[in-house]
Amino acid sequence: MKRIHFQKYSKNRKLSIYTVRFAENTENETDSFLKKYWQAGFKEDILIIKNWIRNLEDRGAKEHYFRHERRANAGPAHFSKLRIYCIRCHDNLIILDGGGEKRGQTAQDGQETNAAMELMNAVDEAFVEKIKDRDIIYSFDGMDLFGELFVDIS
Repeated sequence: MKRIHFQKYSKNRKLSIYTVRFAENTENETDSFLKKYWQAGFKEDILIIKNWIRNLEDRGAKEHYFRHERRANAGPAHFSKLRIYCIRCHDNLIILDGGGEKRGQTAQDGQETNAAMELMNAVDEAFVEKIKDRDIIYSFDGMDLFGELFVDIS
């Protein structure tokens, strides 16, 4: 069983971004992903992802900015060798994870992208259950999460 915590990553008037962190790690998965691929020479792709995140912060997390990967979502939708996975809760809140290098047409074509996609699908399923059980609740404006900000997945 893995415990995954949700922690605030950034917030402005349009968008709150949370990230995930495995209980045994000190660094969140988003920063770990960005650092790993920056050091691996994917600087242009990391800049594309950072620009994609800034665009979301400026305009909100509109559905057309994401690729749908079953329950989870991925970005950027185009023009990058990398994918970063997330849960798009609504236009004003997303939960980012890490990701991997695209190795084909689908997430399943690459070991890293497939693992990141499967993880976010499992996290989303557990997250939705916690929302239903009211163990995690949205703030009145929908931009903050409160309660048990973790999920356990197998």
